[in-house]
Amino acid sequence: MTLTYWGFDNAPHIGALVVAATAVPAMTKVFETLFAEHFPIRTMLPVVYFGASDELSTAADNTAAFNCRYAVAAGPPKWSAHAYGQAIDVNTVENPYVLGGQVLPSQGAAYRVRSPYRSGMAVPDGQLVQAFAAEGWLWGGRWTASPDYQHFSSTGG
Repeated sequence: MTLTYWGFDNAPHIGALVVAATAVPAMTKVFETLFAEHFPIRTMLPVVYFGASDELSTAADNTAAFNCRYAVAAGPPKWSAHAYGQAIDVNTVENPYVLGGQVLPSQGAAYRVRSPYRSGMAVPDGQLVQAFAAEGWLWGGRWTASPDYQHFSSTGG
């Protein structure tokens, strides 16, 4: 998908997401809503621009969806919802994944504490969370053991 989004520079930009065909209608509505509300996105490039490295993409504060990778979880390896194009990570620095006390990406350490609200953050009842919820997508920021503030998925995983 090619989408227009507001940058942190308060200007419109063109970005691209790779999602499953079944996710296109929901993502279209989500990003139309976010654009209308001027919600800022840092960058929006497919993970292939980062050599398919999730670590490099998230360190760059990139918003991306498809990535053929395993889920970051305990137990035997299983495919992530990202591998099916059914998940997206938004503003990965402003919305880090907190896994066992470790902040991923490490550049997001200042955002581990979720208040006060800062531009681009996903917070309960905020613009970003509401836009995804309106399309039935679930937020990883509600996971109690290891909140993944950047993560939204159609499957809850």
